[in-house]
Amino acid sequence: MKNEAASVSRKRSVEVIFRGFSMKARRRTDVHRACTVTRTGIAASARGSGTAPPHWLDERRLRLYPLAALICYVILAMGLIVRRTALHQPDVPPLALDFLPFWSASYLGLHGHALDAYDVVKLTRIETVVEPYMRDLNGIMPWLYPPTMLLLVLPLGWLPYWMAYGVFAIAALLLFVRVVRKIAPWPQAIWPILGFPGIALVLVAGQAACLTAGLAGLSLWLLRRHAGWAGVCAGLLFAKPHLAILFPLAFLCCHAWRALAACLATLLATWLLSLVAFGPDTLLAFLHGVQAAQGTIAEGQAYLFRMPTVFIMARMMHAPIWVAYALHAVAALAAVAVVANAWCKPCAYPLRAAALVTASLLISPYLYDYDMVWLGLVIAWLCVHGVAHGWQVGEREWLVVLWVAPLLGLVVVDFVGFQFLPFVTLTTLVGIHLKIRSGAQAVLAPPIGEATS
Repeated sequence: MKNEAASVSRKRSVEVIFRGFSMKARRRTDVHRACTVTRTGIAASARGSGTAPPHWLDERRLRLYPLAALICYVILAMGLIVRRTALHQPDVPPLALDFLPFWSASYLGLHGHALDAYDVVKLTRIETVVEPYMRDLNGIMPWLYPPTMLLLVLPLGWLPYWMAYGVFAIAALLLFVRVVRKIAPWPQAIWPILGFPGIALVLVAGQAACLTAGLAGLSLWLLRRHAGWAGVCAGLLFAKPHLAILFPLAFLCCHAWRALAACLATLLATWLLSLVAFGPDTLLAFLHGVQAAQGTIAEGQAYLFRMPTVFIMARMMHAPIWVAYALHAVAALAAVAVVANAWCKPCAYPLRAAALVTASLLISPYLYDYDMVWLGLVIAWLCVHGVAHGWQVGEREWLVVLWVAPLLGLVVVDFVGFQFLPFVTLTTLVGIHLKIRSGAQAVLAPPIGEATS
């Protein structure tokens, strides 16, 4: 009897051990399957299921079209350089002209003349020494950023102009690309990111939009992992306040108290540090400069075709200033309402993030086309949601529209005389809001601040 009992016990032990190995193997298989789906999400959705036909935007096109765009960017840039340096055509502007105020302001700040950065006459003197083209420019290149932005770019003044631009552009580009890759980690995503026209526009203009977009995307990516650091990124984003004001609202709506506290603390610290470093008069000079620029834009004395806002759309249609402001206020309030709804109610986190980024482009009446690089974040978040929950008809085609939108705004708007980009942004936000309302295959967003892998 004892031998039989021992034999039965050994058999049961062996069965338990094999059952454990089998369960572990199944778990490993499930994890491997999940990772495979994540890595090949875009390609799989392009191929279609067994019942649905393959989508035209397959893996080959995701690689081919952006690569062709990259080649075109290089050819155009080289053409501009040759025309300016070898052929000496004076009407060809230099690349990265908008970087002049950044470097000139940082140079003045380093030499104890930060207040002069807000003096157009004194700033233009520095800009003309750096770039003689400024003598023939029919206009000015003022410094219209708060002292906090001057604090961020101050180290650039230690470097020669073109070296400073190279460091600035590469660092901002790497930040933006890295953040978008974190959001959309599929191997196939790298070519659409690198070929994104918004990046090319920022680099040619010499602007800081890749930096602001990188900070915004990093803040949203960190929010569910390290809420405090997410708040720090959002606080630094207030170097361009008109793009940042919805982030504290989102943190408040989802009760992300740690992120909200870190955001406000960073904002307060950077403002105090900049005012101590440069003096309180720089704040007054900044406000005065912004007011003057608003008047110039409202009167139509700027490149309105490069400003994708509801206000500018109305002004280009010859609406009175008060009507244009009223229409823009309605659009901005609607954007605030969409963000509040998305971040107060449970919904898929990628939709929350996409709503916040899209709405941020609708707040200020004075947005420029290079800020449309933020649409890269919207595309990434919507891809994450589409791969996870499936695509509705026309969604991927609309992502293509968003991808080319910065280029369309630069090339088409001036030609047709109508600023249509606000319709693109508004339509995107409406589509996100409808997906949130319908709850189509939505997954509840996990608690903010809780670490997730």
